[in-house]
Amino acid sequence: MTSYISYIRTSKQEQKNGLEAQKSAINAFLSANGGDVLATYTEQVSGAKDDREELQKAIKHCKKTGATLLVSKLDRLSRRVSFIAKLMESSVQLKVAELPNADTFQLHIWSALAEQERRLISERTKAALAVKKAQGVKLGNPKAQEQTALAKDFAKSVLPYIEELRQQGITSLYAISKQLNETGIKTFAGGKWYPQTVKNTLGYISG
Repeated sequence: MTSYISYIRTSKQEQKNGLEAQKSAINAFLSANGGDVLATYTEQVSGAKDDREELQKAIKHCKKTGATLLVSKLDRLSRRVSFIAKLMESSVQLKVAELPNADTFQLHIWSALAEQERRLISERTKAALAVKKAQGVKLGNPKAQEQTALAKDFAKSVLPYIEELRQQGITSLYAISKQLNETGIKTFAGGKWYPQTVKNTLGYISG
């Protein structure tokens, strides 16, 4: 019976169901092909990084026990074909749950194709954005733009209080933040004022 060390990775943007989906894929692979999982290593980090702590632990565990590294999908391991190629050249055997019959050569080809597809998508996206920009389309996140507009409106509403404090000789950012807190005026986020908060708020007006 083959022994496995499973590795599960989600990015910081992914929800918990991404973790469960990987577990399900790995369990389905084991049910169909047999095998025993000695340990599972899990972390939440971008696949663009290869120096992942839990991944390195999983690889070391494989080398120590002779177990096969098992992942649900190839991109859970890495998005770089160079990293996957290096791993395959080592003593560590690799299995991908969604590609159960793929050998080492095929996995290498799959990783190269996936990297090329990501590069093409990136190039197409940049080209499309460049065209829209040339056409005068305003780019950016609508929600972010809305938040910026609201922050500017808030800054304008609090400016008279700051100007009044300045006329009273209270001019330093620290002194202004202290007075605003004592007055009971909240920041745009509904919290306490700090020197940097005052600076940022004034920046919305001057910007």
